[in-house]
Amino acid sequence: MKSKKIGFMTAWLAVLVVIAVVGISSAADPKKETIKGVNISISAGPAGGAYYPLSVGMSEIIGKNIPGYKVDVVTSAGSIENATMVGRGESEISITNGDVAHEAYTGTGRYEKKKLPNIRVLFGGIAGGPLHVVVPKASGIKSYAQMKGKRVAIGPQGGSTPYMALSLLKYYGVQKSDMRLSYLNYEDGMQALQDGHVDVSMAVGPMPLPSVKQMATFGKFAFDMPSVESDKAQAFLKDYPFFNLVTIPAPMYGLGYEVKTISSTNIVVVNAKVSEDLVYRITKAIFENLGTMHTAHPAGKSIKLENAPVRYLPMHPGSEKYFREKGVMK
Repeated sequence: MKSKKIGFMTAWLAVLVVIAVVGISSAADPKKETIKGVNISISAGPAGGAYYPLSVGMSEIIGKNIPGYKVDVVTSAGSIENATMVGRGESEISITNGDVAHEAYTGTGRYEKKKLPNIRVLFGGIAGGPLHVVVPKASGIKSYAQMKGKRVAIGPQGGSTPYMALSLLKYYGVQKSDMRLSYLNYEDGMQALQDGHVDVSMAVGPMPLPSVKQMATFGKFAFDMPSVESDKAQAFLKDYPFFNLVTIPAPMYGLGYEVKTISSTNIVVVNAKVSEDLVYRITKAIFENLGTMHTAHPAGKSIKLENAPVRYLPMHPGSEKYFREKGVMK
């Protein structure tokens, strides 16, 4: 009986020693206490895309300039998943298309009955993707209105090209049913154009778009790119403020003339529940270290203080405070 009692007391002493050691280790490592509960997750899109290196750039800036925060960069399927994750609070920050964020916030289009009201803008200004509409030079097609009855390669199904192109063509009185559409990837679409299998090939992407640049470089296929008319562009942008009107410079594809076209926008979004103070500090850190964003990916070179505020979605109070201090928001 006595030996059992001694064994019981020994076991309790062992437990007390373990508790004491754990307590001492926790006190000796305050970093664990600091990091706990203050992780920042950035949903970055697929590896190999523009969003991923830009997200890594943001994580480096935050990590170096805001002590006590651990930043995780996680891969995702891209723009739609990024907006969804931030809207649901599954990540704090992400990069997404302006049109995707707008639909998510308003519960329209692809987010009908799936509204995500907690999406806020951190900043905009990341280079978007212009709509490239390419036709054979001999076709005589000079306007989008001439797309009726044409065979059109319109990019991969579910991608940004069909969405942008079909939305714009409605302003020319051209409906989806008026064309014979092929949902080809950009390279296959441009090849089909050269082979005479389609009359028009469309693609959305940053300049220079490789599939178009390749045709221009080889010079074996003469092509034109019609511009969007000013009145149609203004009417379109009034209804779709998350797109931009841009100019493709004459030397870009060796056309000898500028091309006016519609471009997607890329923005950084943040969950509304992230504190104003933290978002202010993140915004300040990023815009005081823009060199990191400019070198992370070519699309980051267009990020500037003056084009950072976004008008078609609510800014987060933290980023808005910073941009007001800098005089780029009123």
